[in-house]
Amino acid sequence: MSILSFTRAWSSLQEQTTINVILPNEIPANHKLQVLWLLHGLGDNGSGWLRKTNLEVLDKYTNLAIVTPEMNRSFYTNMANGLPYWDYLTREVIPEMRKLLPLSSDPRNNFVSGVSMGGFGAFKLAFTHPDWFSAVISISSVVNLTVLPKLMPDYDNIFAGPAPKRYLEELAKNAPQAALHRLRIYDCIGDQDFMKHDNDRFVDYLQNELGLNVAYVTKTGNHDWLYWQQVLPDILHWLLGIRLSDGKPLTSFE
Repeated sequence: MSILSFTRAWSSLQEQTTINVILPNEIPANHKLQVLWLLHGLGDNGSGWLRKTNLEVLDKYTNLAIVTPEMNRSFYTNMANGLPYWDYLTREVIPEMRKLLPLSSDPRNNFVSGVSMGGFGAFKLAFTHPDWFSAVISISSVVNLTVLPKLMPDYDNIFAGPAPKRYLEELAKNAPQAALHRLRIYDCIGDQDFMKHDNDRFVDYLQNELGLNVAYVTKTGNHDWLYWQQVLPDILHWLLGIRLSDGKPLTSFE
């Protein structure tokens, strides 16, 4: 595998950030790679997936490009008292990385995932632009923004005023339904996670109110990297239909 680190200035932020990328060693000429846009959680950055898991080892068996942008403590928003990270992600990171690297723009070859705050970001991105992706994978996601004032001493930087209620539910309800119903959705959370009850209710809404097909998986675990590392093989198996335990790297490209 190849690990790339892009540090450059971005016009929307008016500062430099770093994006980490995992690529297959061998990429056929004129080939566009399937892409997993992988979002980090609160208090972390894009390097966390590389430092705290064996993602690079697992990716050997997938032929995916994995892109992990740095989104600070933005909660994937244009911050009320901060920088426009949502514009940065949607208007700069995704299109610019496709210019720099052989990344497919076909929705069938684009997937978005994230953990905790990044799980919220993955849902937000998929529900706002369901025609950009074919799958969204949420890991221990923050789906109830009213918990944020207890989690973030700098909460007021994100939203002006009270935390929006049912934010993701409203995004999903108002999304283009044909595109939304084409999305494959996977939500996983540890059985000891303090956000499990919120995820239970959120998935119930998606399934029973909107009629979406959601794979909801709970395993023993908490809101930590021990659980997130444990579920990575299951997630990649669900996404690509391959069992990483077989130990056979893919030899063909999509």
